[in-house]
Amino acid sequence: MRISEQVGNYSRPLFWSHQAAYDLLYSRERDITCSCGTVGLSDSELLERVPFYCSSKDMNSQLKKSASVLVLLTLLLTGISTLPAQVTFPKQEKPKGAPLKTEVTVTLLLTRDSSALYAQEWGRTFRDLGISIRTRRSVLDDKSAIDENVRGTLREVRLTGTLDRNGVIQFPGRKFARSDVARLKEWLNELKTFGAQGSPESKPLWGLSNEQFKKIFADLSEASPANIQGLTLDAAIRKLEFPGSLPVRFDIDAQKRFSQIPANETIDYDVGKLAKGTALAIALKQYGLAFYPSRTPSGALELLVTPWEATETPWPIGWELKLSRNKTAPRYFELIPVELTNVPLRDVLLAASKASGIPMLLDEYEVRQKKIDIDEIKVNVSKKRTTWGILIRDAIGGTGLIRKLVIDERGQPFVWITAFEPRVQSPKR
Repeated sequence: MRISEQVGNYSRPLFWSHQAAYDLLYSRERDITCSCGTVGLSDSELLERVPFYCSSKDMNSQLKKSASVLVLLTLLLTGISTLPAQVTFPKQEKPKGAPLKTEVTVTLLLTRDSSALYAQEWGRTFRDLGISIRTRRSVLDDKSAIDENVRGTLREVRLTGTLDRNGVIQFPGRKFARSDVARLKEWLNELKTFGAQGSPESKPLWGLSNEQFKKIFADLSEASPANIQGLTLDAAIRKLEFPGSLPVRFDIDAQKRFSQIPANETIDYDVGKLAKGTALAIALKQYGLAFYPSRTPSGALELLVTPWEATETPWPIGWELKLSRNKTAPRYFELIPVELTNVPLRDVLLAASKASGIPMLLDEYEVRQKKIDIDEIKVNVSKKRTTWGILIRDAIGGTGLIRKLVIDERGQPFVWITAFEPRVQSPKR
């Protein structure tokens, strides 16, 4: 009996979590590279020969180590769990941390070649800008620096800069000539608002320091404490139990989009074994939303939710592999016999996910945006030996979909299937 005779047709995607998580593949201390672009896998796949049959003729002899695809689909179709959750609007959290009064002070270091005239002129400029400044000769290992000290609600930002013979002041990563007073004023105002780190706009790692990014990445690398499938979005966020130091906040546009979600609409995806960060990103994407870490003017951190199209740098759904593909997901490259006749694509993804142990998740939001009728896509594969990766590639060929093998924050592999977009250079973090 063929798979197509057993699975039936149904309109909503169902996913499940695999039973065993992969061990952590890389240290959180290592550099993290974001996979923001849309890329497919190459046609050359490394193969590991492990037999797996989909036809009933070979199931008895070949599937002793794996559950039957037919049984899997039967269990999936009869074991759907919907968890009731009351629809409530996500509470609007104000950025944590008391408002800080910021005082900026400047120490100007004069070298042997520095001009006393320029020092006097810069002194008047800083005083006119309301900045306290002192000037002294550079000694020993003096160097430019930006330091910050917070006491209660008072934040002091101390700038130390060097003055060269041409009247140019150099701070770490910044330098100002006498003609740059307007640019200097803008920078000082930025420091008064955001402190020593300056504005998070247009900075790598979402404007976070390396230590802040590592802390957030560690928090989002924790395993999801509960399966959020079947929950409303706000209930799902509560179930993920983010720490109090990292609140989830919806911006105004995200709140508007949330208010348009039907009251009975729940999370389709089973992401119970994926890390918190990936689970949240996938759940939000279902509704056309995204999130990214944000640093508030008071220095507090939060996860800011915004419409997907409103940000060019969302927290990614999947990260680039740290190891080779066959080491990261060896079962994805197993060589298997397969024969499929007019099987719905959703059913193929379900069976392949369960049999391979690798979640294969469909980007429903992009599918809707591109008006791709997934329920009309049927898969036909003549009897042959292939890999899971090539099987999925062939199954979605010519449909406007592509697949990406990626990992979550804990290094666990999954396949994200989304609509094709022309390749665009992703911003570096």
